Amino acid sequence: MGTGEKIRLEKKKEIGIIILDNPEFLNVLDTQSIKKLGDLLIELENDRQTRAVIITGSKNFSAGADIKELKDKDPEQAEVFSRLGHAVCDQIENMDKPVIAAVRGYALGGGCEVALACDIRIASENAKFGQPEVNLGLIAGFGGTQRLTRLIGIGKAKEMILTGKTIDAREAASIGLANSVVNDEELMERAEETAYMLAQKSPISIGFAKRLINENQKLERQLEIETASFSECFATEDHREGISAFLEKRKPTFKGV
Repeated sequence: MGTGEKIRLEKKKEIGIIILDNPEFLNVLDTQSIKKLGDLLIELENDRQTRAVIITGSKNFSAGADIKELKDKDPEQAEVFSRLGHAVCDQIENMDKPVIAAVRGYALGGGCEVALACDIRIASENAKFGQPEVNLGLIAGFGGTQRLTRLIGIGKAKEMILTGKTIDAREAASIGLANSVVNDEELMERAEETAYMLAQKSPISIGFAKRLINENQKLERQLEIETASFSECFATEDHREGISAFLEKRKPTFKGV
């Protein structure tokens, strides 16, 4: 079933598969595509036949937020954008149905944050994970400062977020960011096998288990602080320099103002 130019939805028996499908632009997440992702999650949440969800991408998972869209945002607009990303990641994390991220290629910035919100992350051998926002004079804005730390621990999370470095699938698995790594050709097969296995469990017990686990990891206050800090970055010269340098394909010169 087609659902728009940048994201599409497939249904296979008890599984709903959301495919980020803008491969020419590395499946970047602009406002339109984030809203579409949220709409599809609501559709699958309300579909009684769907018992498990997979989120994946064509060629790449997602290289993150659309930098060209971010370029002209002021702090207030940046706050709106961050809240939209938080809302969709919260949908993924809090829906009663299990959600699997099937990650190939780049999962960077907002793309990594979408994967972090999923319950299980299966990576192909060519997957690359990262939170490179610091290279743009920004911070993660869709929950990355919180979910990455919760998942892999404060030491490794600081290393990834403060350096902005990208890690490969094997390193991601070794630190707990990826649950497993498979050949690229096997990625969707493994994701669907896992989804079908989860679909056979009691949806009531799956829902209870997810809610109880999430209850132990409440994020609301921390996400509010992340949104405020993300939006404040958009009032800085460093942010403007970082975005300009990225679009001009040069190294940024940050001055701390």
